[in-house]
Amino acid sequence: MPTAFVTGATGFVGRHLVEVLREDGWSISAGVRDTARAAKLLGDDIKLVDIDLLKPLSLAAAVPQGADCVFHVAADVSSWSRDAERQYKTNIEGAAALLQATLDKEVRRMVHVSSIVAFGEHDTVIDDHTPRLGAESWVGYIHSKSYAERKVKEAVDRGLDAVVVNPTDIVGKYDDQNWIRMIKMVADDSLPAVPPGNGNFANGRAVAEGILAAYKHGKTGENYILGGPYATFHEFLSLAAEKLGKPAPKKPISPTMLKFYASILELISKLTGKRPSVTKEEAYFACQSYQVNFDRAINDLGYRDVPLEQSVDEAIAYLREKDDLKT
Repeated sequence: MPTAFVTGATGFVGRHLVEVLREDGWSISAGVRDTARAAKLLGDDIKLVDIDLLKPLSLAAAVPQGADCVFHVAADVSSWSRDAERQYKTNIEGAAALLQATLDKEVRRMVHVSSIVAFGEHDTVIDDHTPRLGAESWVGYIHSKSYAERKVKEAVDRGLDAVVVNPTDIVGKYDDQNWIRMIKMVADDSLPAVPPGNGNFANGRAVAEGILAAYKHGKTGENYILGGPYATFHEFLSLAAEKLGKPAPKKPISPTMLKFYASILELISKLTGKRPSVTKEEAYFACQSYQVNFDRAINDLGYRDVPLEQSVDEAIAYLREKDDLKT
């Protein structure tokens, strides 16, 4: 029975990954911050270990000796500049400490879950070999995820067998804080405006399957984009509205207006000390425009390109399962 150590196991992708590993016959241990909460979410057949990505010694003690794979899914996904220092330490220094522990414990392989944002901004279609420019970004999440990838590549140069996957926007079951928030706002008629950008919407379960496939079939030191159907944010929210029996949302807000609004809120935040309802970073992501080619993951990993309609159905069903949908 193969053995796995998973970080971020209680998150959106992490919960899917635990299910996929369990179905594939793995023995799983998970590094978590709250073992009681994790036990409720993940069940009692998983070994839970207290870790803190801000405390390297906790990682050194948690990684099992000789495990088959460390799946590093955890990350600080904050989109507010005031969290930049913590985000840097979590995403970069935490990744570096985990990489060292993985080497020290002679783990067979690591799969590092990065993000499409590590590639930065490009006018052309992004594929696995596109230069990664995210380290140049002013956005903390993008910058930190990019440097974490660099740490992985450095560890590969030191002998670690590691693979990197770059999911795009993700939709589906177990989403508690990403696109699900906008679906809920469509449901209760509280959506203030439609973002003007676009995305490539991957399915949560398919991404987890792709992570496991990267362990089995990925090439050491390589990146694999785990993508999904392209859609504007307006098209995405219109599909959600149709599924919910709601009228289609209005036209998207202009990028200029959204960024200006976020700048004003940021100034007010400096006076109040409170988090703005829309940060400059959130406005940046809301205006993003990119397309990806993820044929390599399909061909090499057997990755599934799931229709957007199915992913939205799964997200709405999850909300109803939690009785968290006012419709």
